Amino acid sequence: MSDALQNDISTSIINERDAVRENERRERFEAISVRLVQIAIAASFFGLWEWGTRTGHISTFLFGSPSQVWELAAARLQNGSLLYGAYLTGLETIIGFLLGSILGTALGLGLWYSRFVARVMSVFILALGSVPVLALGPLIIIWFGVGIESKIILATVSCVIVALLQAYEGAQQVDKDLIKLLKSFGATKFQIFTKVVIPSSYGWVVAAAKLNVGFALIGAVIGEYISSEAGLGNIILIAGANYNIPLVLLGVFSLMVLAFALSLAVGVLERTLLKWKVSGNR
Repeated sequence: MSDALQNDISTSIINERDAVRENERRERFEAISVRLVQIAIAASFFGLWEWGTRTGHISTFLFGSPSQVWELAAARLQNGSLLYGAYLTGLETIIGFLLGSILGTALGLGLWYSRFVARVMSVFILALGSVPVLALGPLIIIWFGVGIESKIILATVSCVIVALLQAYEGAQQVDKDLIKLLKSFGATKFQIFTKVVIPSSYGWVVAAAKLNVGFALIGAVIGEYISSEAGLGNIILIAGANYNIPLVLLGVFSLMVLAFALSLAVGVLERTLLKWKVSGNR
């Protein structure tokens, strides 16, 4: 290899490395800029809200104030009632999310085995998916009681249909020519299912999981609204009945924080599954 060619290759490698580093620096700068803008928007919103309540432009009776919410949060954190409510609602949401996602994904992927069964079950899946969880709430409360079990069931029901439909759609999107090729080489249906269908449906399953975090939380809170002794939904319900707007807002903000934390956990799970998928394909 000539010296000129070696120099060209070295220069190309250096330029490519510099381009990658520049792109990484640009992405980091953009991420920091996004976070700063988000913080600025939130600070401006709460600042204007507090200013409006202190100057009388905003009614504290109707809208409360950030300072009132903060004082309530400090008091509730100190006596442990807010943490316990968040723990209970989070536990109901997590268990319901896992049960609904696993059950729905298993059923959705399982329907790939038989087109006939999938067509038979489609009308029943559509019927169940069209029923609002709120309508099923009273029945589930009656059947399973006012304890944590009924909230878990509601959270599970909220997730299962979405997970089922996404998993089934993902299985249907598998390359038909690839399946025919594998069959021509003598691959069994189980081998095709485990080696092709499941890995190919990964993106659809993850998309369902991201949606189901919110649905599971909604199901758990609906159950707490209908009948409960604790939980963030119970806090909001009682506060609303007593016209305690700051406490209602505290419950709502706590649900936002809980939803954000659960979404981050799903993101971690997604990256873990991605590593497993990549290592499994090697």
